[in-house]
Amino acid sequence: MSFEIEITFEGETRTLEDSKPELTVGRSTPAAAVDVDLSPDKSVSRKHFLIKLEYNMGSAKNEAWIVDLGSNRGTLVNGEPVTDPVKVSREDVVQAGGSELRVKLKRPPKNKSKMSFQEKVAARSSKFVQNTPDSTPEKPSKPKDRPTKTATSEKHEVTPPPPMDEPVMTSSDEITPGLMAALTAGAYQTECAGFVAYSIEDLATAANRYARENKMHAISASVVQEGKGSSACFRALVVFHNPNSD
Repeated sequence: MSFEIEITFEGETRTLEDSKPELTVGRSTPAAAVDVDLSPDKSVSRKHFLIKLEYNMGSAKNEAWIVDLGSNRGTLVNGEPVTDPVKVSREDVVQAGGSELRVKLKRPPKNKSKMSFQEKVAARSSKFVQNTPDSTPEKPSKPKDRPTKTATSEKHEVTPPPPMDEPVMTSSDEITPGLMAALTAGAYQTECAGFVAYSIEDLATAANRYARENKMHAISASVVQEGKGSSACFRALVVFHNPNSD
């Protein structure tokens, strides 16, 4: 967890980031430096206030707190003097001298090797959405810059449901006549679920895990690829046989 601090002085704004749990804010001198230097704001004390990172066990969240260090002109949060430690969020304005600060907590990006499957899918989906042009762009995009949607519909014959301990997702979107007759007659109870992944392998893994956890069999799947190359995203609609409802 790190601090992202936006500093505005005389109409100019700058942003800095620091991962220390405590930051001293003020004006640096050759003899003593501070973590957040508000120079050239001369109305700020050498050591004006402290920004602290504290963990709240009640909410299980990290919080940013402001502590005045006995500054000459005091520290304000949303116009109120800081006499005791005050918790701040990104919406709060901290004032020291002629400078205004906004403090945000920023979580460092998680290493892909430590991400769960769901986190990888969420990150990939978020990146895909961000790369999609707005519905009303200011300038028309070149054809080569537009994300493409390529529907891939691989058809294979569906085999009978495998044993419960070895569920397998097929890539079929066509149901055999015998199975279709059984479904039409109400012999099978089915359930549909959607999945998103950045590779076919992860898509199959997700569907198979879902089948195992819910004690069902995948009997049909329709897969669509959105985008291509490193920004490709795969979506699947899978039909499961639910023996628990038979």
